[in-house]
Amino acid sequence: MHALGSVPEGRRQWRRAIRAGLFWTALGFAAAGISYALDLDVAAHSLGFNRPLSTIFFALLPIPALALGLHGLALALRLRAASRLADRTASYLAERLPESFVVVPHYGPRDGAGDEVAMVVIGPPGVVVIEPREETGEVVCVQDHWYRRKAKFGVGRRMTGASPSQRARWNAARVRSDIASGGFSRTPVEALVIFTEAKLDDVSNSCVPVLAGLDAAVDHLTNGARLDGSADRTRALADALVGPVHLAVV
Repeated sequence: MHALGSVPEGRRQWRRAIRAGLFWTALGFAAAGISYALDLDVAAHSLGFNRPLSTIFFALLPIPALALGLHGLALALRLRAASRLADRTASYLAERLPESFVVVPHYGPRDGAGDEVAMVVIGPPGVVVIEPREETGEVVCVQDHWYRRKAKFGVGRRMTGASPSQRARWNAARVRSDIASGGFSRTPVEALVIFTEAKLDDVSNSCVPVLAGLDAAVDHLTNGARLDGSADRTRALADALVGPVHLAVV
């Protein structure tokens, strides 16, 4: 099993988010400092406002930048957690899948969108786009809306963020487009959601297959696959995505 990534560590999505969050937070604090230091009488005269209106204006001035900054920092924390989960999942698969497979964590599609694909696994059966999730408890899917079941009855609280199944399907379409541009238009590309910790309740309404646990993922990827004589095809598929890869035939 060979692992590689197409998005360098310094350009990961969570790092871009944290830089943007820090920028807006700093801008908000700078605006607050300027507002605090201003002579309101002079400012009101310059803006043509009366003093009470100027007071309200400068009190509210830092809020948009601070709100954007806090939102960006919160987003960066969620993206960093997802990035680390992708790294752990890639390491687990790297130890257990045969040498005829290649895993590509943090794949950056060529469509120009900022979102990374958490993981692409290339092997004898084709290409599998994996969306790993780390929720705990029981999960249920209702028309591609995901919930964590906490009570005996009902679906419980909805998961934060985008739908894992819809995101996996969208990312699979992006990877399929990249592979087709590399000359492999007939290569099957499957989308897959993996919950590393949670148990599955009713997920029959998901638009893509869903698995619980990484061992189930290994079984799914290797089930029915020809594990010999396929290194050349896997290498060619990997080249179409991220460039030349050297594989050993086992």
